[in-house]
Amino acid sequence: MAEFMLSLATNPYDPFEEYDLWKNFDTSEGFDTPGLLARTLSTSDDLSQDDQDLAVEQAIESILSNVSFTGLYKKVERKT
Repeated sequence: MAEFMLSLATNPYDPFEEYDLWKNFDTSEGFDTPGLLARTLSTSDDLSQDDQDLAVEQAIESILSNVSFTGLYKKVERKT
């Protein structure tokens, strides 16, 4: 099983292990990557955790496939 996060490709920090540093870098570069992901995400508390994780991964893939964001973002994986 794995968890996924969306990150700027240039962000040197791990969003899982160094969230505050990661978020500060993101913000200082003028982005709101968590907000972008939240706006793209379609989920509900009624979904199981596995289904919520799948929804996050699908939202990340949707952002990464958008030509407007080519090379700007990356998907970061953490094995659970």
